Amino acid sequence: MTKISVIVPVYNLENYLDETIKSIVNQTFDDYEVIFVDDGSNDNSIKIIEKYPQITLYKINHQGAGSARNFGFKKAKGDYILFLDGDDVFDKNYLSKMYQAAIEYQADLVVCCSKELDETKIYNNNPYPCGWAWDKLIKKDLIEKYNLNFSSFNSSEDFLFSYGAYFLAEKIVYLEDSFVFHRIRKKSLSKKRMVENIFFAAKELMELLANNNVFEKRIDDFRNIVLKSFIWHYLDFKNIYKKYLVYKLIKNYEKEFKILDLKDVKFEKYFRIYQEIINSKNYFMFLLNYICVNYKIR
Repeated sequence: MTKISVIVPVYNLENYLDETIKSIVNQTFDDYEVIFVDDGSNDNSIKIIEKYPQITLYKINHQGAGSARNFGFKKAKGDYILFLDGDDVFDKNYLSKMYQAAIEYQADLVVCCSKELDETKIYNNNPYPCGWAWDKLIKKDLIEKYNLNFSSFNSSEDFLFSYGAYFLAEKIVYLEDSFVFHRIRKKSLSKKRMVENIFFAAKELMELLANNNVFEKRIDDFRNIVLKSFIWHYLDFKNIYKKYLVYKLIKNYEKEFKILDLKDVKFEKYFRIYQEIINSKNYFMFLLNYICVNYKIR
């Protein structure tokens, strides 16, 4: 049986695929399969992928990255799974180091650090648990046991899967090494994210945890993660209308998630901003105060 299955969704990535693919097929690890799922690309992505005989390529109609990852998982034969992005770049020792840690510690989930890459600079990512999939090696048995999958949203589609794995894994190993260079693109789907999706994804995660009888004992951890995600979206949006939508949704969902009831706040700076948002009677006055105080939180 194959040790690792690498699954990569692709949608119109012709400008980045060669670099990404070379970093995947030139790994120092030698027992892995590479599955690419083309999500209805209309550029030269398929032609580029077909140049590499090491890759198994599947083609589906455009449904989004989450659906493409779910499709790829159904074809996977590996003991462990990596869901990677088709425009990122990976250290040549990525698979070997992650698998070594998984076997040594008998881990369900191995998480590494990563760095953000744009056209001119490389930035360090924050060390907190995050809701993306490309820095995580996950045991296939864990995914199958809890039927973990990616949402069908066009953004925040990996929130349910990634945090579901965090909460349901019995043993997690965290590596301080950065093996992933995550590319930041101005026209990427993440830049077109829908405000509502993060709230829908949080509700899905809450239901997953409740159905597996872990929600109540991990409720503060859940609320901390949701808190961080809500505020991150609020701060990340530059469009004032989108900020206003996040503000309204936070007020609506506060009754359900009850984040102000947190007993152990791990993200204190986010909590402080959250309190100001939720307690603000006038959104524009809050925004003015926010700009004046000039919090610098990422």
